[in-house]
Amino acid sequence: MRNTNNRSIEMTIGCLLTKLRLGVSNKVLKTLFSFSSDRLVAQINDRAYKALLKFFLPQHLGFQHKSRNDIINNHTRPLAKNLLANGEDVPMLILDGTYIYCQKSANNVLQRRLFSLHKNRPLLKPMIICATDGYIISEIGLYLSDWYNNDAAITKHILLNNKEEVQDWLVEKDIMIVDRGFRGCLDLVNSFGYTTFMPLFLPKSKKQFSTSEANNNRFVTVLRWV
Repeated sequence: MRNTNNRSIEMTIGCLLTKLRLGVSNKVLKTLFSFSSDRLVAQINDRAYKALLKFFLPQHLGFQHKSRNDIINNHTRPLAKNLLANGEDVPMLILDGTYIYCQKSANNVLQRRLFSLHKNRPLLKPMIICATDGYIISEIGLYLSDWYNNDAAITKHILLNNKEEVQDWLVEKDIMIVDRGFRGCLDLVNSFGYTTFMPLFLPKSKKQFSTSEANNNRFVTVLRWV
């Protein structure tokens, strides 16, 4: 992307970010940025989007933009190593699904698959994977928010389809920290040789956790709080 007579690079990025943040029409953007037509605004946003995908995202998001050693040395807290890895240098990934709210679709089938019974509104679900210091390593998705695409199902899809070549990045005994919503995929994750940490469920036969079980739950919770 380069400067032209119609717009500069800064104006192009600013126009796209304004569109994403405010959700205003191209007619409003034409007035705000003094462009000549709505069609020109659409072309500018399209070029900015493609430029960001090609040049910006590969350097700042995805498993291939950071090496394992970089994550271990610069983005893994000493507290996490001491609590869950006995001080060893291994990557620790925190997985959690989040939400991007969207408008109600006019397509009835899509409308049903976008509607979340949990949040009671239409939304899309990306899977966020970050380090223990909060550094976002990757965002995989978007996924529909129907009953099929819970956190466990999304994780299975990522691993079985080797999204972003995640299987090539991970090695055995790497640690994944998750919440109870991932309980349905733990067997699959462990079958690949990865170590998982999730807060325990209290059995019906017990009234409270033992001291070690309660402490392990606290370890997982304090590390997930990033």
